[in-house]
Amino acid sequence: MEEKQKQALFLERIQEVVKNAAQNGNTISEEDLLASFADLSLSSAQMEQVREYLKNGGIGIGEALPIEEVLSEEEMNHLAEYEALIEAIEVPSDNILDAVKLSAMAGEKEAQKRLVEYSLRKVVDIARLYAGQGVYMEDLIGAGNERLLTAVTQLAPLEKPDEVDGYLGRRIMDAMEDLVAVNLDEKAAEKAVEERVNLVADRARELAEELGRKVSVAELAREYDMDPEDIQEAVRLSGNAIGDIG
Repeated sequence: MEEKQKQALFLERIQEVVKNAAQNGNTISEEDLLASFADLSLSSAQMEQVREYLKNGGIGIGEALPIEEVLSEEEMNHLAEYEALIEAIEVPSDNILDAVKLSAMAGEKEAQKRLVEYSLRKVVDIARLYAGQGVYMEDLIGAGNERLLTAVTQLAPLEKPDEVDGYLGRRIMDAMEDLVAVNLDEKAAEKAVEERVNLVADRARELAEELGRKVSVAELAREYDMDPEDIQEAVRLSGNAIGDIG
């Protein structure tokens, strides 16, 4: 397998692991983790880097990390303040709540507004599942609340009030997963750029040390069987900071 293909597959597997972990309370088993990278023949050191990456992303291996370990002090304070506000909202009995859900399903605006208020705790509980995945808790809650406002107006197809909680929960999770996925794609793109620049810089340094001078793009491409356009792109991405290429 070519190095470029291996790197692309590695990033794809990382994304899959993070997504699957998010659906499993931000955890992944050691067995599933090893199976995800089995065909890439990663070294022990590389697997440790994967584990460290997952930990830094708030993902526990075998068991979920305590939320205190994945949120900053500022985020914990914000979460505590928000939860205190939500606790002040009195949720009615099941019978009354079902009546509110039925009215919301029928399109009554006041009932939909009340259902949003009663569902804010659900948003926070789901946001906790996605904590530490590179998106601020405040942004997760904001995305969940925004999707909730839309979802309560789309309950008409449901048949029974006991279907409402599951529907709203799925829509809230979709919003947070979308936010995490965008962040992950951005991080993956940044990582790919960094690795490309480092690879070209390392090989340019090796050849420059061997020749005792700066090297040209053509020399580097010929020596390492690299695409000259890839080298030029790496130089551009580095801000022309690869000093061994003249």
